[in-house]
Amino acid sequence: MHKECRGLQIPFNGIGECKSPPTAGYWLFLLVVGVGMLLLNLLDAPTLSDDMIYRFKWSADEQAPLETIDSLGDLLSSQWVHYLSTNGRFPVHLLAQAFLVFVPPVVTQVVNSLLFVLLVHLISCLVSDSGKRLFVAVMATVLLLLVMQGVRTTLLWSLGAFNYLWVAVVTLCFLLGLNRVLQNPSNSGWRWLLLPLAFVAGWSHEALSLPLSAAFAALLFSRRMKPIRPFLLAYMAGTCLLLLSPGIWGRAADTVSVQSRLMSGAINMVFNVRILWLLLVCLLVLWRRIRVDVPVVIALAVSVVIVLLCGSNLERVAFYTDFIAMLLLLHLLQQLLSSAWQHCLVGVGITLLVVCFFPIYQVRKDNYDRWLLAEKQMKEPGRELIAVTLPDSNTGVVTDYFRNHYVNPSFDFGFYSSYMGFDATDINMRCAARLYGKEKMVFLPDDVVRRAETDSLAYKDFELDEHGLLYVRRISQPSAPSSVEFVLNDEDPATLSPLQRLVAYKDSIFDLDDFHHDVVTIGGRHYLVLTKPTTNIYRRIKQINIL
Repeated sequence: MHKECRGLQIPFNGIGECKSPPTAGYWLFLLVVGVGMLLLNLLDAPTLSDDMIYRFKWSADEQAPLETIDSLGDLLSSQWVHYLSTNGRFPVHLLAQAFLVFVPPVVTQVVNSLLFVLLVHLISCLVSDSGKRLFVAVMATVLLLLVMQGVRTTLLWSLGAFNYLWVAVVTLCFLLGLNRVLQNPSNSGWRWLLLPLAFVAGWSHEALSLPLSAAFAALLFSRRMKPIRPFLLAYMAGTCLLLLSPGIWGRAADTVSVQSRLMSGAINMVFNVRILWLLLVCLLVLWRRIRVDVPVVIALAVSVVIVLLCGSNLERVAFYTDFIAMLLLLHLLQQLLSSAWQHCLVGVGITLLVVCFFPIYQVRKDNYDRWLLAEKQMKEPGRELIAVTLPDSNTGVVTDYFRNHYVNPSFDFGFYSSYMGFDATDINMRCAARLYGKEKMVFLPDDVVRRAETDSLAYKDFELDEHGLLYVRRISQPSAPSSVEFVLNDEDPATLSPLQRLVAYKDSIFDLDDFHHDVVTIGGRHYLVLTKPTTNIYRRIKQINIL
């Protein structure tokens, strides 16, 4: 091991000077990874959420009539509304909507597989020293696929891939370009391409571009950075345009309290941030041997602040924090580990990837098959009620783990779902119906549909479906109630665990908002359907009142 390692640097600052060509083993590894990713991506099934709504012109009013996208002008106007009402990632979502509308899904799946291979290659070029590319490529693949959280929504979901996989590739291309200019400032051969690339990369995704822009700001006045200063400024200009989006500020100004935001952020930091903690452990063990650049600290700190304050505990929110940490960790390991250790980790990493591939493939195939069953019903003329087959809840811990980590389910009836499949007026359900040439469509678990169709006495009182996601009760009127409330039992805080106490609901009544309940007609009978609330409410339910 080296006595001293300049282990934490901004990843364009003199890294990636590979003096020997990659080995045949390196290219073979990338080829196998590409084939494996293609097999997984070909099993990508649409979801009832963004995959539906992105096929139509974006509208700030979800109740507005749906308008199809028929031209580039429609696409641009749609994304302008998106920029004003949702977020500022104009280039990313312009591409995403264009692919969803005009390109067959199989093309997107092939492109995403190629881009994943390119991402691994770019990481190895950016991070590795001479002759260590295979080690970095294997470790990067292991970290991206097996360690990072949110793989299903960042790398194995088409719309997520645009926001994360595509953005990461563009950003690494930009950083490698900066490195080229730093190594040879007199060579201006491709600077004309690097400037627009810098601007687009900065205008890509705030969770990556804002931390990097903050780091770039700390480097602007360094004399060594003078050759690349115009590109840093172009990147920062793109980030400013991203952050000028009224949509971003509208979401930031949401009524969610700072306390709730910090709680969600803390959950993310504990459960979804992983590689950052590995990096910090390495730093604690090796702190005497490592010199740390201030811009790196700034970039990591800003990325952590974004996770803490964004107000969401979704897995993908933590992706770019771990992505930045991954580049730094890989650069650190390839310098500090001996060749023997690196060869050992390559073997272990490849073994893990091979062993894990088969259960990942199986759970994705199961989800894809369930989508095909539902789509067959959606294509039936005149059919409005779609019986959805949900995964068996008794498949075992291992299968559940792989399903939860590698499958973005097409149908999700959970409390935090972004759509309500049983509500025909939900914007996503309206889009799905329009795509299949129908006036309306409603989605329910197949056990609920089967029981309601065959048993006229079913659901005389509130009952949960077989998967414990929805409450169902037969009612006499087709109209939805004005409100639904849960009357709760008293709860002694002293009997709760510290985590339960932190999220405990303090009131004795919980009102379910309109988004989470609706009435569905099955076989001429009317059923009130509502989502089961979160555990802190569910465990205390005494009775459910319809008002």
